[in-house]
Amino acid sequence: MRLRLFAPGGWVLALLLSGAVVVSLGIVRGESTFSSYFELKQSRAVLSRRVADLKKENAGLQREITRIKESPSYAKKVLRDKYHVTEPGEDIIFFAE
Repeated sequence: MRLRLFAPGGWVLALLLSGAVVVSLGIVRGESTFSSYFELKQSRAVLSRRVADLKKENAGLQREITRIKESPSYAKKVLRDKYHVTEPGEDIIFFAE
């Protein structure tokens, strides 16, 4: 007796249909729904833009570090302006507006 795999009403057709039902129910009821897919896709786009912005910021900070390392006068200016480092005998006066 020969088994007919693709005969109408055969077990392959029943297996394919049951697999389709299981996958459909998983999509509708499970964690991997179509709506979550689109939410994740949108989240990925937002995060990709954020990564691009951080890369630009990182490049700017790397240029600033290089400039500070290569120029002692610029390093001194940064210390004085940003961190309020003073020379000996020098005072800082802040004016309130």
